[in-house]
Amino acid sequence: MGEWRAALATDPVLLFRFSALTYNGHRIHYDRPYATRAEGYPDLVVHGPLLALLALELPRIHAPERVVRSFSYRLVRPAFLPSRLISVGRPAASSAEITVGAEGAEPSLTAEASFS
Repeated sequence: MGEWRAALATDPVLLFRFSALTYNGHRIHYDRPYATRAEGYPDLVVHGPLLALLALELPRIHAPERVVRSFSYRLVRPAFLPSRLISVGRPAASSAEITVGAEGAEPSLTAEASFS
């Protein structure tokens, strides 16, 4: 089995829309002056649930015939704008190990999807 990959470019509009979609009012995701000055981040922070959704996209795209039975993930470091997020999956017979992170950086999320 080969490696699964997908990429997503991020920008302030994507994060603002995801905040609205998920009713997440935390300003670190859409207010750059607040994120950088008040919170001390280098830029806007990518939502953890957005990283998880990118992880779940890999089985949907690369193995649509397989049903995800369980999914667990761990956020291990933040991702910031501007970044191109890269999802990488390593499928096995009954599961897949998945990572998501900014291109060229260590992963921000590690996950495992189990299949029925």
